[in-house]
Amino acid sequence: MSSLANRYARALADAAGAELPTVAEEVKAFHQLMVTHNLLAEALTNPTVPLDQKERLLSALCARLKPHPMTTNFLFVVLRHQRMAVLGDIESALEALLDARSGIVAVEVASAQPLGARERRALEKCLRKLVGRDIRPTYKEAPELIGGVVARVGSTYYDGSIRTQLAELRERLTRRY
Repeated sequence: MSSLANRYARALADAAGAELPTVAEEVKAFHQLMVTHNLLAEALTNPTVPLDQKERLLSALCARLKPHPMTTNFLFVVLRHQRMAVLGDIESALEALLDARSGIVAVEVASAQPLGARERRALEKCLRKLVGRDIRPTYKEAPELIGGVVARVGSTYYDGSIRTQLAELRERLTRRY
């Protein structure tokens, strides 16, 4: 995440106050709209499209979507400063800021195979206990792990992968002989 995205996220968070969860969700939804509609994203991010056309497009979208006035104002500020291309980074920074203010810790979990709902609940329970706070996990597959999971909380890694266990076993066996 860029420092630019962090500055925009902090400014919006400070201005939104108690409305921050609503505004953050609307910014996320608008970003998702841009991701799923390439022509919209192209129109709003292309520097060759005149600003007044972009503003009319955004006005029409906001009239249909009816977001919170704070969200509308923010989207226009981002548009006028030609930052729509980094709206995804701003949205991520905003989510991280909201999590930090709520005491939630982001956790990235990698596993060799997709985890089932029961496995995820058990893992999340262990991670909450380990971290001592509520968590927001994101899951991804990493077939190179062979089996097990690796969780990253900030700069701390919790490695329960079979690959690491095999490497540790190999290390212990080679030290003995």
